[in-house]
Amino acid sequence: MLNIEGMTSEAKIGKILILVSVVLGILAVIILGAATVIIRPSGGLNGFGVMMVIPFWILVTILVLKVIGVTLGVIALYYSEKNEFSKAGILATISSVLPPIDLIMLIGGIFCLISKEANETRISPPPL
Repeated sequence: MLNIEGMTSEAKIGKILILVSVVLGILAVIILGAATVIIRPSGGLNGFGVMMVIPFWILVTILVLKVIGVTLGVIALYYSEKNEFSKAGILATISSVLPPIDLIMLIGGIFCLISKEANETRISPPPL
């Protein structure tokens, strides 16, 4: 999956950091999902249920944003596998600023953007 032979060290580091961040993001989604299920208010909004509505909606919002961030991270990992490090770096940087902020993804995206592979000009094949 990593297939990092023949790359610069910046590209290798960026690719590995994006992979680590995606794995940690999936674990965070599982934990946030479990916390959301635990504090889900019951059918009636009396007593303890009223106090838990606000944290429930906060957790649901953070969970949705984290799922979007992990999805962008997986797409960034896909583009890094295709050796398109400029797209991978941009997607990883966008993914990192979604709440909760993911510094590992940000550093991985920056490494992908500054790598030599991201700054190469690609020559498209001639049309047939």
